[in-house]
Amino acid sequence: MPSYQELQQRYDQIKQVLANGADATLRAIPGVLKTCVALKVLQDFVSDRMCIRVYVREKLPDEEIPPEEQIPKTIDGVETDVVVVTAFSFTSDTRTVRPLKGGCEISNLIIDIDPDSKLPVVGDGTFGCTATLISDRSVQLLSNAHVLMQNNAEHGNPIFQPSIANVPPFLPSELPKRRVTDEDRIAYITDHKFTDRVDAAIARLDVSSCCRCCGLDYRNEIAGLSVDGKPPSNKILGLRHALPGLEVYKVGIATGRTVGKVVTDDTVDLPPAKWMGKKLVFTGQIEISSADEDTYFSAHGDSGAVIIDQDGFIVGLLMGGNREVPPSHRTIANHISDVCTALGIEINMDRSTHSSAGARVDVPRATFEFQPSAETAALYAKGKARLLEDPAGAWLWALGEAHREELVTLITSHRPVTVAWHRAGGPAVFAAALKTIREGGETLPAPPNGATLEAGLIRIGDALSMHGSSALREAIAEHREVLLNAVRGSDNLEDVLAKLRPVVEPFGQVIDSREPTLVEPALTSGSDVGLGTTT
Repeated sequence: MPSYQELQQRYDQIKQVLANGADATLRAIPGVLKTCVALKVLQDFVSDRMCIRVYVREKLPDEEIPPEEQIPKTIDGVETDVVVVTAFSFTSDTRTVRPLKGGCEISNLIIDIDPDSKLPVVGDGTFGCTATLISDRSVQLLSNAHVLMQNNAEHGNPIFQPSIANVPPFLPSELPKRRVTDEDRIAYITDHKFTDRVDAAIARLDVSSCCRCCGLDYRNEIAGLSVDGKPPSNKILGLRHALPGLEVYKVGIATGRTVGKVVTDDTVDLPPAKWMGKKLVFTGQIEISSADEDTYFSAHGDSGAVIIDQDGFIVGLLMGGNREVPPSHRTIANHISDVCTALGIEINMDRSTHSSAGARVDVPRATFEFQPSAETAALYAKGKARLLEDPAGAWLWALGEAHREELVTLITSHRPVTVAWHRAGGPAVFAAALKTIREGGETLPAPPNGATLEAGLIRIGDALSMHGSSALREAIAEHREVLLNAVRGSDNLEDVLAKLRPVVEPFGQVIDSREPTLVEPALTSGSDVGLGTTT
């Protein structure tokens, strides 16, 4: 299997041939729509040979084409491949997945009449992966717009996991129908984009707890993605451009985990796809064939799955496929860079570090997974509201939200940080905090053996600074003294907030403790206020 660098070198060589005049020459031929770099298709089977693809509306026998209008077999030593544009359609396991992970089924559970079949339908699709909305640092699930917005959904509407197995036989006069309970609700629709480049949408995960003791728990990974080390991990390890010849993987609700190969990174304007009576046109998409010539890479229901390459890098967002059968079937995906730009998001990737120091030591795993009682959840919500109504509390909450996922990952999965967490009395502090929440009080928890909360935070902070991402290290350096001063000698939450208020501006800004005269923008609150609205 060629490396990404080898594919990039060959891709750049052919792009240069096109730029040197081949593209202009080919486009001047009547019937030619577009050229791009792709893998050559031989008798419906995708080869490993990179070539110049020439899109046409119809392919005629050579004897019917004037010699001056015939497409040369090679140009500057590069093979050509004439391809007829074909239509495509959107691609649309009912298991409950908790903690929530990419690759599982999602739906807005709105039942309505399908404009084409005239039957009651509920739209479902695949949760691709988690992402972060740049504007407020909230955690979002990523999928297609045609999945989340099916049946005239609106921003702020809930998303559920899983969908329903069968659609009840409602009369048209009874529709649309929406789920009225919160059962299986996991998110609220935040934003969606339909352009000629993307079919994408996000929904804010219903994460109600900085430590996930209440609300939804999730993982920044795709369930079942990595098999025998291909790709290297269930987590996304980076982001880059899809290249012809690249081996790729996806996990969707219809066909599960499949292996494919990028045929081209630059499709011609595709014939309109029909969705809810509308016609949508897309261009410049990724085209993928199945690595198994007898099977589909994707099918109806896989829409929204993310495309991961051979090295664990995300390259695309699956949205549909043509109407052919294998080996001619092709999957269509948006470029992930276009998706991120359109929605203003960052894909959540694996930012953990690895240490080779010393032999492995068995350490009890810190866990935040349990189902709280209704009473505990209500008390937690009350405590959260108490924080958010105070400027200092809102800033403190936003700071935790901005780094919550990395903190939990480091504490539960990275041995040096886990060791520091236990030695600093983290589990006991956590348990004491939960007890305070249940009792509705505001007393600050303290580590065992007479240690102070400040000493425990220093120890954990040192470990996080050593093993965390650059963003986490910068945040710790910036706010360390402010936070330590707030807990120093404090007995309860009000003491902490009282010490923070003088350095937290009315609009959520905090004075940098290293430069007292400098005022920097604070992190936007990641609270439930305005949940599900556009930004």
